[in-house]
Amino acid sequence: MASETYDYEPFNKTEHSMKQIADAIRHKGYGKDVREAIAQGFEYLDKRFDDIEEKMNEQQDTGVNGSIYDSFGK
Repeated sequence: MASETYDYEPFNKTEHSMKQIADAIRHKGYGKDVREAIAQGFEYLDKRFDDIEEKMNEQQDTGVNGSIYDSFGK
């Protein structure tokens, strides 16, 4: 059986990458830290969706041809 190690350091409310959030969900030892990581993950996604929606609206307003997907990663 594999030994599972847990991280008991608090998951503070600074900005984290999605990788850090996923690792926290998998390895934090306290439920409150896991819940904080999940909440931060949803906040991150909400921000990204807002950015996408804003770009779509800008393209629609300016009549730019192409797709919002063309601008990902720029």
